[in-house]
Amino acid sequence: MDPAPSHPPQSCALVSDKQLGDITLLEPLTRLLSSRTGTPCSLYVKEAFRPLVELMPSAVWGPDQKTTHAYSWTTHWNSRASLMTRRVRARRKHLLVNQERHRHWWHRLFFHETHVVSAESQYWAFYFWRALGGDTSAFTSPRLTLPPEEWRHPDLPHGDYLLVNPTAAWPTKFWEPGLWAQVMKQISAEKGMSVVMTGGGTPEEKEHCARVVQSAPSSLVNLAGRTSLKQYLHAVSRARLVLCVDGSASHLAQAFDVPVVTLFGPVYPVRWHWPTPRHVAVSAFDFSSEIPPPCSAVPAAAVLEAFEKVLSQGGGSR
Repeated sequence: MDPAPSHPPQSCALVSDKQLGDITLLEPLTRLLSSRTGTPCSLYVKEAFRPLVELMPSAVWGPDQKTTHAYSWTTHWNSRASLMTRRVRARRKHLLVNQERHRHWWHRLFFHETHVVSAESQYWAFYFWRALGGDTSAFTSPRLTLPPEEWRHPDLPHGDYLLVNPTAAWPTKFWEPGLWAQVMKQISAEKGMSVVMTGGGTPEEKEHCARVVQSAPSSLVNLAGRTSLKQYLHAVSRARLVLCVDGSASHLAQAFDVPVVTLFGPVYPVRWHWPTPRHVAVSAFDFSSEIPPPCSAVPAAAVLEAFEKVLSQGGGSR
């Protein structure tokens, strides 16, 4: 008897035009979709983020795949994401939007189906998981594999270090440079830890980091604006603890299981933070009556208290 014909496994694709932290929050969804097809989820994101995709256990770099996917999901509704989807080969193309007002007539030019699922007030990674039918009791926050040693920046210390990332894509999230310097000096003096600073390459981020350096400890290892994405990922993954504002460093640290204290200014933590004893948020909403409050409303004492809280929970060891 002739053997039964074999069928190639199905594959799926995930499309997003968002920034580094947002892409990190898609990692649980790649796990969910991969578990349904039995093959890695093909991720189509900005070319610059390829090193991040390489660290996702259930994802592969989409443009390298030559197959036609069984289906694709696009997680943002703007024209850029739609145009990215147009280049993806998939038999059924789905768009996910979190409000009815984000549905547009022109979406039907790119997608077979549009799904409206309310985001409610919940962590974004959990929202994507729930929206696509994941078992909510089985959800876990993003996780990444450790970057290889060849990604190490040559100036990165080999011993324990505190990594500080004081910038994000939105300058409204910045904390006061003097407060960063105060926290760095106290932790460095009391804990004997090296301090490494990373930061983005926009003019606003460079200027902010330069102001932090002016008052920072002389021993500060300043890598702000001097790392490739691979070097940045490696630096976050090897830190003993991360202090940062709401942004990619916070999401990456948690995905690498590195303890992290995240400062939130005019943004509610509920959408962008998954709390654990090793991952603590300090919110300006707790210190100011302004709506929205500035990040500067967070006192240095609160950040130092959160730092000690993480250490007391065993967050300083890996």
